[in-house]
Amino acid sequence: MGFVGSVLGIEKDDFSLYQKIQCGVEISSEYHTTSIPYLTRQGFPGSAANKKSSRTSVEVIVKPSYRVYIAEENIKEDSILSNIQKLIKQQEPVFTPYLGLAQFIASTDFQISEVVEGKLVKNMDTDVNGAFIRGFHGELDFDKINTLSKEENKLRITEFEGLKGIKSPRDFEHAVFTVNLDGGAVPLKNVKNILNIPAWNKYVPIF
Repeated sequence: MGFVGSVLGIEKDDFSLYQKIQCGVEISSEYHTTSIPYLTRQGFPGSAANKKSSRTSVEVIVKPSYRVYIAEENIKEDSILSNIQKLIKQQEPVFTPYLGLAQFIASTDFQISEVVEGKLVKNMDTDVNGAFIRGFHGELDFDKINTLSKEENKLRITEFEGLKGIKSPRDFEHAVFTVNLDGGAVPLKNVKNILNIPAWNKYVPIF
């Protein structure tokens, strides 16, 4: 949501996007990490406590690339999808988007798709593309995972805590997300909150 808000020029304290759109995120590049040196300072910039610093290292993703899905109901001429599509085609985000930390500026070499139709599906077993929340989107289909061949089974699954949403005024809601680091689809059963996009043959967890 922060990334989309940056492109649209929405101020960081404006949480209206959470009521207007839903998003899904999929890894679309080879995932590997490296450690880089990092200088940290105590206190806030300009404060007396900001005189001490320490050198450490942080683990970062090398050349990350993601596919972001944005879902909006009742598309109109001045819809969020229309505005973000225009800004991304022009490669002119209103604010500079970044990934994780403000020092890690995101590339503006975006690739944008056409707007296509999707529909929510539930109570079925299917392979999904993107980060999902176990229980909220469905459960891992271990029976299917165990029957995959070595060539098919490219599942390198990990979990991380992330921001799921926000309620007024500033009640942040977190959840544990599951993602396949190799970017392929993951089999789930009894799915819900899944967006089926027939034009792309995709089932995408959205939140």
